[in-house]
Amino acid sequence: MREMESDYYYEFVALLLCTGMRSGEAAALTWSDLDYKQNVIHVTKTVTYDEDGMIGIGNPKSEAGKRDIPLNDTIKGVLSSQRKKLGNILPLKDNRVFVSVYGSVVHNQAINRAISGALSRLEAQGRPIERFTAHALRDTFATRYIEQGGSPQTLKTIPGHSSLAMTMDLYSHVLPNTKQQEMDNLKIVL
Repeated sequence: MREMESDYYYEFVALLLCTGMRSGEAAALTWSDLDYKQNVIHVTKTVTYDEDGMIGIGNPKSEAGKRDIPLNDTIKGVLSSQRKKLGNILPLKDNRVFVSVYGSVVHNQAINRAISGALSRLEAQGRPIERFTAHALRDTFATRYIEQGGSPQTLKTIPGHSSLAMTMDLYSHVLPNTKQQEMDNLKIVL
């Protein structure tokens, strides 16, 4: 993330990492989806493509994809930075939080190119990192959430999974790493 700080899409990538949102959900996000009174992001739509490749805004991947993601100070900071960045850009009729460098809907490919560019710069500095796409940020969010003590049941609702089984199938690899620590913390009186 430090390598991307000056990249136009830094805030977009940061939001994915901090929320576990899908790229299409972040690209469809509008300022009215941010509810500072309830302290949540209302995820109600995503970027879609029709059979001709035309872009549109539609419903999330599943009914569980319609959800509220709690805001924290880090997410609020990312959104505040994005609002400042857009201060120099004419407001769009649909009031999107993120727009491409051309003022249109942000495409997943643009985000993946930005990530790839940062990885290439790191490699040139002798600090290579394995290649990944924007979707991996969802996995990273979930892994860090569980590693830092978040419950799998709560995690299920944040990325919009339809079942706890789906969440556990995707992220249970984290649990063996914490198994010994959790057993050490377990106190049973005999």
